[in-house]
Amino acid sequence: MYPVLVEIGGLKLHSYGFFLVVGFFLSTWLSCLEARRRGLDPNLILDMAMPLLLVSLVFCRIVYFVVHPDQWAGWGEFFKIWNGGLSVHGGFLGVLLVFSYFAWRRRVAMAALTDIIWPSVFLGYAIGRIGGLMNGCCYGAVCNLPWAIRFPDENNRAILTPPSHPAQLYSTLMALAIFAFIWKNRANPKFNQFRGQLTLLVVGFYAVERFVMEIFRTGATAPMAFSWLTLAQLVSVIALFIVGAVWIWRAKIAKNSGGNSDSSNPDSGVSGKPQTHVSAS
Repeated sequence: MYPVLVEIGGLKLHSYGFFLVVGFFLSTWLSCLEARRRGLDPNLILDMAMPLLLVSLVFCRIVYFVVHPDQWAGWGEFFKIWNGGLSVHGGFLGVLLVFSYFAWRRRVAMAALTDIIWPSVFLGYAIGRIGGLMNGCCYGAVCNLPWAIRFPDENNRAILTPPSHPAQLYSTLMALAIFAFIWKNRANPKFNQFRGQLTLLVVGFYAVERFVMEIFRTGATAPMAFSWLTLAQLVSVIALFIVGAVWIWRAKIAKNSGGNSDSSNPDSGVSGKPQTHVSAS
């Protein structure tokens, strides 16, 4: 494992934090491009970027320690994200709070913001999992495959696990495939029949990805909800039911309204209100 990429004097560049930041900036850049394509001022995305990062990290840590209370080491360790210990589900909660605030403050439809930003999130997520691999956290169960890797045991990092699934790498590859599909089809009319449809697609894909990844992590780094289902798999199943229900509901509204379920263009970002953040291009 390479938890530290570079060390100069007393300064350390941690792998986990480095790849997290790289993924964040690439996602932000792509979101700005998508905002411009949809006629929304990219500066709105830039204004949201740092609050999104900070608030989501806080919620990632909170939910992680709620799920893993035995790993709580005091507030002094709370912001040491380079050691790992982030819950993506917690990040979703933080992101929703920031989205809600900016949608209200800037008078922009929240679903328009999420449709712009979520497609690029999978790229950032995929890159972030590389950091997890190099840090040696969130590894999979024991296996005898040729590409198995020995990781520092999460309960005692002084010893190594038996050869185990590199679940982080599986997650990266699957997330990249999902990102490629979503990015290619982000303007496809089939996925833009109503505002928020692309967001639902992304959340649904993530739920499937996480459910599959938990299969490889079961017995290693995946807390169990039941003897046959991990906690993350349970959340993923619930998320899929919610996504399906909202999709059907929104699609029905769009059909009854003779097209898009909002009164304005689905790419405009505002329902029935003057657009104050439209790019000059």
